[in-house]
Amino acid sequence: FQNAALKASNEIYGLSGIDQYFAWFNRGSSLVALQDYGGAAVAFDETFKVYNDIPESERPWRMLWYQTGPYFAYYGVGRYYDLLYLADGTLQAMQGDKNLEESYYWRGMARAATGDQAGAIEDFRASLLYHPEFEPALYQLRLLGAE
Repeated sequence: FQNAALKASNEIYGLSGIDQYFAWFNRGSSLVALQDYGGAAVAFDETFKVYNDIPESERPWRMLWYQTGPYFAYYGVGRYYDLLYLADGTLQAMQGDKNLEESYYWRGMARAATGDQAGAIEDFRASLLYHPEFEPALYQLRLLGAE
């Protein structure tokens, strides 16, 4: 992961547009794997800045359907409101069934961290609708006394 983070770092400023977006995202993901949540959060901040400059028709708007590194990073540094915003945006971008258990889970984690226990329970339960045995959500519900 150190080599991957270094490679992404070396690529970032030689790229532009969607390629630069992926380089920043790769750096953030590698730093999450190294548990450098502060560095990862900074990388993901840059990722989302670049995202806003990509033409809308080319944006990889499904990225957080498959990659949850930003959630780990923002939670790891206590940026719960950024995490809420990101999870809400991901769920809102879905068309039809909003079946991303990870986005509900992480929104629940942010809600729990900000004192919204009822909202957290709601999100953990929503997560289980799409993945009934999703252990992280089950564990959080046990912690909150809401199995």
